[in-house]
Amino acid sequence: MLVSYKSGQKKNVIVLSSMHSDAAIVPEKGEKNLPEVVSFYNATKGGVDCMDFMAHAMTAKRQTKRWPMLMFYNMLDLASIASLVVFRSKLPDSQFSKSARRRFFQLEVAKGLLVPQMKRRRMIKHLPRQLTTIIDLVLDKDPEGDTQAQNAAQSTAVRSKRKRCAVCSAKRDRKTSSHCHLCGKPICSEHMVPSCNSCVSTLFLMFTYSLLMATAFDINIIEGISFVNKPLRGSITVYISCIIKSTG
Repeated sequence: MLVSYKSGQKKNVIVLSSMHSDAAIVPEKGEKNLPEVVSFYNATKGGVDCMDFMAHAMTAKRQTKRWPMLMFYNMLDLASIASLVVFRSKLPDSQFSKSARRRFFQLEVAKGLLVPQMKRRRMIKHLPRQLTTIIDLVLDKDPEGDTQAQNAAQSTAVRSKRKRCAVCSAKRDRKTSSHCHLCGKPICSEHMVPSCNSCVSTLFLMFTYSLLMATAFDINIIEGISFVNKPLRGSITVYISCIIKSTG
C-alpha cells in the first residue's frame, strides 16, 4: 500500500508498506488524521536507524558508478546483519554473541562463501602461479610443496618427449628432454644453470630488481652488486641473459 501524508511542516511524505492494506487513521498527540502506517513507522523506526548505523560502521561496499552493484552491496550488508541477529537469537552463548565479535562472524561467513569457490579455482590447470600461491596460503596449504609435486609430475610426464630448445635458434634444431621447472619450456644443457635450493630462493627474491637494472642500464652492472656472492652473481647474469635473448 502506498500512502501520501502531509505533515505539520507542510511536506508530503510518501510511505510504501507491504504490511498494511488500508489507510486507517490513528489519533496521536499533537497530530491530526495520522495514518496507521505512519504511526507504525514512528514506533519502529529505531530498528531501521540501528541497522543503518551497523551497516555504515562495517560495510562491504566499494566505490562504483553502477547502481546495480550499489544495490548488491547494500543487500550484502543487510544480509550480514540479519544473519548475525538470527545466529545470536538461536545461539546466545556462542563466541559471536557479543557485539565486539561481529567482525569475526563476518570473517567466518566470508570464508564459508569463498573457500568452496577457491577450491574449485585451484583445480584449474594453467592458473598463474602467483594466484595459486595466494589460494594455497588462504587454504592453509604448503604452496612450495604443492608446486614441487606438480613440477615433478610435469617433468615425469614430459621426460620421455624430446623437444626443440626454447632458447636456441630454430636453425640449430637442438632437441632436449630437459624442461624448466617453472615455465615447463624445453631447455638444453647450454642454457641451464644448476643451483641449490637456497640459491634459487635468493635468486627469485632478487630477480625483479636485477631484471629492471639489466634492462634499463646494462647487463654487466649485475657484476657490481656487492651484496651478492660471486657464484650467484654469475647465475643471475646468465639467467637474465637467457631471458633477454629469448624475449628480444
